[in-house]
Order: sequence, then structure tokens, then C-alpha cells
Amino acid sequence: MPRRIFIGIKPDNYIIKNVQSMQEQLAFLPVHWVPIQNLHITLLPPWKPENYEKDLETFNALKIALPAVPLILKTVTFFKSKNILWAVGQKSEFLTPIIETLHTAFNRPEDGRKYLMHMTIAKHAASELNFPKVAVQWQFTPTGLTLFESVQTKKSTEYKTLSTISMT
Repeated sequence: MPRRIFIGIKPDNYIIKNVQSMQEQLAFLPVHWVPIQNLHITLLPPWKPENYEKDLETFNALKIALPAVPLILKTVTFFKSKNILWAVGQKSEFLTPIIETLHTAFNRPEDGRKYLMHMTIAKHAASELNFPKVAVQWQFTPTGLTLFESVQTKKSTEYKTLSTISMT
């Protein structure tokens, strides 16, 4: 079975605690909560590498400096067409060149959609879910990029960390 990998940013403990608190408060909702260890902000969506070892080597060789600017997640809302709850972020100008660098480094075509920074916090929500937009002020300053492998199990999808590089 071919591997499926993607690149993202792991949230810090502040974000994790806020998501855990929300999951506890809203445990009654008809959704499947994303396990805390799977939380991430995707920068380069999943692909099936032709040469996994080469892509891992390319990732580990990346030199990406990040200004000490926080990423800000401003709302949690229900995205009905995907049946997910997600925390949506404020546009971050410094992510655009990083994403372009990743597309080039891995020879991944852009899919034509405008990038929207977000973190999925629940999946498989009932389509009739009536969830209001909730304002949040979650922010953190990322320190690294992570190469993940998406591993499908009988019960769910898990995101295995393959490598993390510093952005400082």
C-alpha cells in the first residue's frame, strides 16, 4: 500500500489545552473528535510519494526561517460541505512564501484553491449539525515544520510524525 504524506505545523500546548477544553465541553455533539496528537495546520496537502526516501531527504534538507510572528485562530465553525468542525485562522502573510517553497521543493502542483489556514478539530459531523460560529483567540508561534504520514487503521486515520525541522 503506497504511503501518503503531508507537511504541517503542530500546535503548541496552549492550543492543545484550548481544543481539549472545547472537546470536553462539547462532548455531547454528534461528531468524531480529532485526537489531540493528530491536531495540525496543513501547509502542503497529502500526496503519495513516488520516492519516499527522496521526499524525506528533501524535507530534512529544507532551510526555512520563520519570523517570530504568531499564527492566530479566530473562529471555530462548522464547515458543512466537509462535515467538519474547524478552527479557522487569520490570514498569515509569512505562510504564503513557505507554502510556495514547499510546492517547489516537492514538485507538487497547486490545486487552485486559495489557502485558508485552519485546524480540523472534529470530523464526521452530522450534516444537520447546528453549530454557531464561536469566536476564539488562539495563537501560537510555530517553531517547526513536520512531515507526517497519514496511516489508515480499521477505526480511524492516524498521523505519524516522520520528521520535524526547525524554522528558527
